[in-house]
Amino acid sequence: MTGFSFRDVFGAVPIHSFAVVGSRRLTVPLRIPSRNLRAIAIALGAALALLSVIDAATAQGYIGVGRRFALLIANVRYPDANAPLPSIGKDARLLAEELRRNDFDVDLRENLTREDTQLVLDGFYSKINAGSAALFYFGGLGIQVGRQSYLLPVNAQVWSETETRRDGINLDAVLTEMNRRGAKVKIGIVDAARANPYERRFRASSAGLAPVDAPEGTLVLFTAPPGKVLRDGTSDVSLFMGELLKELRTPNLTAEEVFAHTRMGVSRASNTEQVPWVASSLIEEFQFTKPATSGTLPSTAQAARIPESEAAPPRISRPRQTSPAPAPAQGPPVPAQAPPVPAQPPTVVAAIPPVPAVVPKQRGAEPIRDCEDCPEMVVLPAGSFEMGSASTPFDRPVRRVTIAKPFAMARYEITLDEWNRCVEAGACKYRSTDAGPGHKPITNVSWYDAKEYAAWLTAKTHQTYRLPTEAEWEYAAHGGANSAFAWGQQVGAGKANCRDCRSGTNPQIVEAGQFPPNGFGLFDMAGNAAEWVEDCWSDDYRGAPQDGSASLRGNCGQRVLRGGSFDSSAAYVKPSARFRYDADVRYYANGFRVVRAMP
Repeated sequence: MTGFSFRDVFGAVPIHSFAVVGSRRLTVPLRIPSRNLRAIAIALGAALALLSVIDAATAQGYIGVGRRFALLIANVRYPDANAPLPSIGKDARLLAEELRRNDFDVDLRENLTREDTQLVLDGFYSKINAGSAALFYFGGLGIQVGRQSYLLPVNAQVWSETETRRDGINLDAVLTEMNRRGAKVKIGIVDAARANPYERRFRASSAGLAPVDAPEGTLVLFTAPPGKVLRDGTSDVSLFMGELLKELRTPNLTAEEVFAHTRMGVSRASNTEQVPWVASSLIEEFQFTKPATSGTLPSTAQAARIPESEAAPPRISRPRQTSPAPAPAQGPPVPAQAPPVPAQPPTVVAAIPPVPAVVPKQRGAEPIRDCEDCPEMVVLPAGSFEMGSASTPFDRPVRRVTIAKPFAMARYEITLDEWNRCVEAGACKYRSTDAGPGHKPITNVSWYDAKEYAAWLTAKTHQTYRLPTEAEWEYAAHGGANSAFAWGQQVGAGKANCRDCRSGTNPQIVEAGQFPPNGFGLFDMAGNAAEWVEDCWSDDYRGAPQDGSASLRGNCGQRVLRGGSFDSSAAYVKPSARFRYDADVRYYANGFRVVRAMP
């Protein structure tokens, strides 16, 4: 018998069978024709195995709350305000990406009117079902009236407390409705405690927001305590959101711990000028991230979905120590301790078609340098290769690309020392606050920052420096290999600095050159810092150049990043993996390297 349908199997004599798996009793009504007893045994065996896995995951507490839903509203532009709110939009986008990586069904909306807000809320409520987790984020302006907080839509016409109640969204009412729809866990994140022109129309001073009156099973994080307002900063991403994202990526923290650590981190970083406020009526633990254990069951949504971006890089594993990895022949000093081996079982990496490349390998190529302050460069030969892998929607269709001329690429990611020389010369505006070793890659730079550095090198050396194109970068990252990774088909351990490549109590950027180079003599083309390239973002390769030049179609407000980071999963450190980020946003895991045209 090679196959069967359920109708074939359950067809004749009615009986009842049950099995106990963990705490579950499985009862199955069956009509059994004797010829199908073997098929029934196979079907029941599969059902029992599935329930065993479900029980294991439920025991870990990750799927115990059912599905996860999030609504994020970012109101940046109020017509009656003097200027847009500086960081709300980018804060919300970063939070959305992080929640998606943690299996939330996320709806992100910006600049909503009162009518649109109600429609979006109604849609959000309709998704919530019994046992689910529901998260509501609001960034914008808010006013306290009658010890309740009202969140303002962009078209609010507020001149009194009565009009605030009429036009505003009652935060307590939102949380109550989430509870009424059956949400087991209700989470609120509210960034609305700021002075605003509406409140000044009927009050002498700002009253801030009110303490939340929320139902059981609720956890709310405010950017400021009740009654207090904050001044907006000038950075692209707020201090509050930066600390929150850092804690969201830390494994094995409960939601209450994430919010408590965020409060303490913001307080320390602001010298107590800003102290977020947490209110909780949770009655059981809830975690944003998956528990860092080997038995975690991925959800169906997670298994089927390809993450949109690794820019707000993902969850982190905790490391243990291991034996040293081979040191590079040349380059920055190598610490005695090398990348640890992951504590969990090896990551299973989906196979991709071989990547035949017509290029010679040149291990340990002699680097060149145009000036004392310039990065070391390795000359790569001309060649052809199959670009993409068709393993995600973003890296297809696979197509043959020809690099017609040799070019030079930076041997390492651009380091802090190299960046600071550009700053000292007055050519690079961003001043890093990172006091780490000078051989550590510069990160938290935008695409435009990286372009400034390349322009400085060009002016200094009279050679043509620039960011690599996507095709050049992928060609270089393969190092002449035909495998999924430059070193083989599996990510393994100790080959790169990424979340699935090693484990550690404090995963972070490490000094350049601590892992073996690829076949072209290039270091850290996988992991460590994600690397900006020249190309505009498009969701696929349709219509992309085949001559190795940059693609300038698609969304040029977002640029492509390659190579993954120290905080990326194995899938994102493959040479073929690609993701995106806003070109004008600095992010702590994003860096770059440069290429130079050859005569």
